[in-house]
Amino acid sequence: MFCVECGKELPDEAIFCDNCGTRIQQEKADKYETKKKEENGQKESPNVARIMEQLASTQPGEVALDAFGNLTGEASELASKAAAPALEIVGPFMTLLRGVKSFAQGFLGMIKNKQWIKLALAILLAAGWLVLMILSYNETEIDFLNWLTFAQGGMGRSVVGWLGGLLGKTTVAAMLFSLFGGGFKSLGSGVKSLFRKTNFQKNVLGSLMLGAGLALIAYQAFAGDASLTDTMSAISGALLSIMALGRGNGFLWSMAQSITARKTGKMRTAQKEKLQGMLTGMTFGFMLGALVTFIPFGWLPVILGGVLLVTGIVLTLVFGKAKEVAA
Repeated sequence: MFCVECGKELPDEAIFCDNCGTRIQQEKADKYETKKKEENGQKESPNVARIMEQLASTQPGEVALDAFGNLTGEASELASKAAAPALEIVGPFMTLLRGVKSFAQGFLGMIKNKQWIKLALAILLAAGWLVLMILSYNETEIDFLNWLTFAQGGMGRSVVGWLGGLLGKTTVAAMLFSLFGGGFKSLGSGVKSLFRKTNFQKNVLGSLMLGAGLALIAYQAFAGDASLTDTMSAISGALLSIMALGRGNGFLWSMAQSITARKTGKMRTAQKEKLQGMLTGMTFGFMLGALVTFIPFGWLPVILGGVLLVTGIVLTLVFGKAKEVAA
């Protein structure tokens, strides 16, 4: 079977063309739509058009909350094959803003699309946080529930610390929504991706260290003095990183891609090996953050994170220059 859009040979069971993004079952309607847009002066890449169509048809709650920005169903399949070459890779700051916006829109999407199970989970989690915080103010602690829900995150801290705790709670909530949105399946493939040889090549080591350093610093921001009660935020971060590796999309995937992308001319292009190396480093960094919490020194995660971050920057510069010289 051949794609009628670009002519590439495809397997008979193909749903989309992995070269141009055309949906095989709708090629005639798609060609007509593209032709009409061109006649109206709207020039749009076929890849982008197909991806935007799929994103528009996916429910907002699914896009934002199934895996912290991961796509689902056909949109996930299409994006993993065609999004990297078709869509411009923006910088980390814009990626962060898009992720926050998408996550916020997800809650509205749950109401609009009547996703009652997810709404019930969100309400239950919020109510649990509120009850546990009230109990804590009255000097009644339920240690297991405090740990499981990260209820104490941000409590008794400055405004900056409170914001860090809020981000930690968001991370825990995203992890729970991800698991309920089919995340268990992506965990298996993500674990396999952790130990690929390509993640530990010398030209990827810089990204690996950067990911680990960023994860440790993020955990310190979530947990403040990093007590054992707060380790769920680190565990959640590690699980989200593994699921991002397994699914090949989502907020963490996009963030790692934006950091590791290489600028060639006016375009920023993805570097898949470095992207996967960074996500692997983030996974190990969050795991290390949870482990070092057992050492009675509250600021150890950010110290280790800073060392790894600097090391990662140095390795990236050294091996980057070595590659340029070799070329």
